[in-house]
Amino acid sequence: MLIKQIDSLHQEDLKNPLHPSIFYSDENYDLFILRLPFVLNDKLEFINYSFIITDEIYYLFDKQTNQIVALDNIKQFYLYLDKAIKVAMKLTNDYYTKTLDLEESIYENKSQDNFNKTWYEYKNELIRVNRVLYKANEALENLIDNYKTEKDYLERNFADIQEHLQRSYRNSGLCLEKLDTLYNFYQSKTSEQMNRIVYILTLLSAIFLPLNLIVGFFGMNTTALPFTKIENGTFFVITILLITLSISTLLAFYIKRK
Repeated sequence: MLIKQIDSLHQEDLKNPLHPSIFYSDENYDLFILRLPFVLNDKLEFINYSFIITDEIYYLFDKQTNQIVALDNIKQFYLYLDKAIKVAMKLTNDYYTKTLDLEESIYENKSQDNFNKTWYEYKNELIRVNRVLYKANEALENLIDNYKTEKDYLERNFADIQEHLQRSYRNSGLCLEKLDTLYNFYQSKTSEQMNRIVYILTLLSAIFLPLNLIVGFFGMNTTALPFTKIENGTFFVITILLITLSISTLLAFYIKRK
């Protein structure tokens, strides 16, 4: 059987669900593993598509049965890869759409109570997707380069799936760049809001601090305080408070204009 002709290390690679994408050319066969992302139950997962290529036949390694299954022809091999890569391309397109929605909500000043959580989730998943797609592009490119000398083979027929895979990789990288820009903008916006709040509190303190000082002064339980022995003393104290309030307010707005 073919499985016995494969190097033991390569057999372990075929069975390893975490093995990265790779193309390896041997004397008797070529080993091609393509690792791609997909979504299962709203959770990001990764799956390996493992192939053995000989001079006559293309084989698919079935991980469920640990058996090598012969494919009918190169078209079936192509269709298998095309279907898997389209799933990855749709996934990156969905991430791009979600990133654009997040960007639009930020720029339109919509409420973003869970921005940090959403941003971290997208960022973490896209980093993993981008890393996996980089290795997948490298492996597929090596596969095509190895067979491009043959007429009507991978160089011509597989150019479209290579473009799809490259586009998926570019989309994931673009999403990462957008997320970094959004995070910087959101942090700047948050800092600006905090600075505005601190500024308002500073103005209020400048207005009411003198009033608190005056009220505290006349509230002391000591003798010989001003206006304690004259008629309408409270009226004079209130007048002083109003004058002080007016002066403090005018000074605060003057400083704000400057």
